[in-house]
Amino acid sequence: MNGATEHREIQPEKRPQIGILRIVFLGVIATTLLGSLILLPVKAYVATGLQWAHGLGFWGPLFVTAFYVLAAVLFLPGSVITLGAGFLFGVPIGFITVLVGANLGAWAAFLVGRVIARNWVEQKVKGNPKFLAIDRALGREGFKIVLLLRLSPVFPFDLLNYALGITKVSFRNFALASAIGMVPGTLMYVYFGSAARSLADVATGKVEGGLAGQAFFWVGLIMTIVVALFVTRLARKSLKEAEASATTDSRKSPALNPLLSDEKMQVLPDDEHNRELVSNTHPTSWINPQAADRYNLVVIGAGTAGLVTAAGAAGLGARVALVERNLLGGDCLNYGCVPSKALIRSSRAYAEIRDSHNYGIEVDSEVNINFSSVMERMRRLRARISHHDSVQRFKDLGVDVFLGHARFTGSNVIEVDGRTLRFKKAVIATGARAAHPGIRGLTEAGFLTNETVFSLTTRPSRIAVIGGGPIGCEMAQVFQRLGSQVTLFHKNDHILDREDRDAARIIQNKFVREGVHLILNADLKEVATVNEEKVVLFEVSGTMDSVAVDEILVGAGRAPNVENLNLEAAGVQYDTRRGVFVDDYLQTTNPSIFAAGDISMNYKFTHMADAAARIVIQNALFKGSKKLSALTAPWCTYTDPEIAHVGMYERDAAKQKIPVDTFVKPLAEVDRAMLDGEDEGFVKIHVKKGTDKLLGATIVATHAGEMISELTLAMVGKLGLGTISGVIHPYPTQAEAIKQVADAYNRTRLTPFVKKLFTKWFSWTR
Repeated sequence: MNGATEHREIQPEKRPQIGILRIVFLGVIATTLLGSLILLPVKAYVATGLQWAHGLGFWGPLFVTAFYVLAAVLFLPGSVITLGAGFLFGVPIGFITVLVGANLGAWAAFLVGRVIARNWVEQKVKGNPKFLAIDRALGREGFKIVLLLRLSPVFPFDLLNYALGITKVSFRNFALASAIGMVPGTLMYVYFGSAARSLADVATGKVEGGLAGQAFFWVGLIMTIVVALFVTRLARKSLKEAEASATTDSRKSPALNPLLSDEKMQVLPDDEHNRELVSNTHPTSWINPQAADRYNLVVIGAGTAGLVTAAGAAGLGARVALVERNLLGGDCLNYGCVPSKALIRSSRAYAEIRDSHNYGIEVDSEVNINFSSVMERMRRLRARISHHDSVQRFKDLGVDVFLGHARFTGSNVIEVDGRTLRFKKAVIATGARAAHPGIRGLTEAGFLTNETVFSLTTRPSRIAVIGGGPIGCEMAQVFQRLGSQVTLFHKNDHILDREDRDAARIIQNKFVREGVHLILNADLKEVATVNEEKVVLFEVSGTMDSVAVDEILVGAGRAPNVENLNLEAAGVQYDTRRGVFVDDYLQTTNPSIFAAGDISMNYKFTHMADAAARIVIQNALFKGSKKLSALTAPWCTYTDPEIAHVGMYERDAAKQKIPVDTFVKPLAEVDRAMLDGEDEGFVKIHVKKGTDKLLGATIVATHAGEMISELTLAMVGKLGLGTISGVIHPYPTQAEAIKQVADAYNRTRLTPFVKKLFTKWFSWTR
């Protein structure tokens, strides 16, 4: 990117020194231990310890067991202890003593390697396809590989424990395979020790194996060859799968998580707020738990739908697993509702200062916008809110949280990070991402989406926004108010064309007054890079034109995240454009699997994902019959003023041939709106003709999103406008406009005939 355009490339900060110090500390310890093994008569010390144990009687085997654990952690020669145990206690007791001590020691060394060194090793080898392939093979076939390694005496016991600790093999598979695989070798070495003439022979390794020793050598050699071939084959297979997956991803779509840099789970810019965000939503030190034998519910995706489903099901007592490959919180927390509303509030604060003269307030000096501070405030608040969606919180709720990529391997099986999750029911909640508009040259020129725009730290002087829907309009107004010159491209004749036309007209006129350059009916042809500028070529009514900008923000539609889930293996039907197919109960073509949120629904709103998750909990866990179509769904576009809507539009009623009466109250006639200087907007309510039954409503107001819930509640509760008219609203409030609409309906009930009857009645009763 070009520094001249006020957008600088963010360089990642240096890693904390604590990691380097830890590695240096481990290196010093390892060097000391190895030096001691070479320079000191360690075997003699071990023999002395065994001699001392011989005099302990009953406590001798317990001492040798503990001694073996210490030896495994400190790289002491375990073979001497094994031989010594055979010499001291004979084959039966010696075998049990060594097998217990060796397994406990192996487990301890494995866990030390995993806890202390695993993250550091992963950082060093990140991007190395050969190591990653071997690591993936160990994660998938860990039990088999560990078993073969244990059967082969060529691989050093102590080193192998630590080495396997830094791979993806699960502790469960390591422990079980080690326990089984060490039996033959342990028995053989104990037998050799029992045949030794003295502890001196044990310490120097001078024991006679005879025919058994020869057999052990050749069997060990064969097992070593088998291990090498097996690991190599698996590694090659995993490497091919990784390369194929990477190729498929690059062809199908842009990176699924462009918010993250090449560093592992490092959100840009790499500051204290984003590090806090990552530490909450995808901590790099997290170790996935051991999988349960079977889960009541496995949830893939930790956006709103996934989090609500997991928390609700666990709260009811179900055994729940939650899988997320990126950041918990999904779109809403990380690059949707939360960051966008923070920027909207900052832009409104500027607009209030800009227009303060309308309230009798004169600002003497020029108002300066510190874009960097605006973005820092957003990151700070996002990090603060991220605690609600943190890994630790969901662990505390009783959810098994797995960080990694999930894929189905059967109709009731999911694989993640080398672990197998078996389920009775599952929920796909992987969400959606910004769609690529497919404009020639756009990818080469580079562009922003809602997933990357919040990583900006410097303001682009000129920015093009593609798409006049809610996301595009919200961000267009934000950047225009924060000092950028915004050009908004839209393919139709007015923005927000899915909204009420009168409502959209108010926003469009507001944009024009604020200086947004609107290009409607635009057919975008190409994006070219000329003299470090991004030039957008477009056609309107047969005339070609171009606009030069510094950045391009794409807000034109969403694409479902269905790739790489291996949905075919689970029998789940889907479409790369529409997402996972579900019925009205949110059930997929696999009766055991449900889907909720942006992956499967037309209403791509956080609150609808929340509502859908509650339906899934009831239908999946309790065989409920809750329907998505039964929900009354409000939504809001957070421009200034806002547009909020619930229920039908007039066009919807016309399609269904439902006659309606429409009542409108302009905010210019509402006292509080006039006093606030926020009188641009209206309340519009549709009722079934001749009744007070609410069919739909649109509100345009500064806080329309706060006002629409009264009408949503009335619709859900089947309360008519007559009831609302009887509700006392505080005066003065902007919400009083709703009551005034209801009063307008009541006045229609006073027909000329009824009024004539009243007139005669009052005349007669005077």
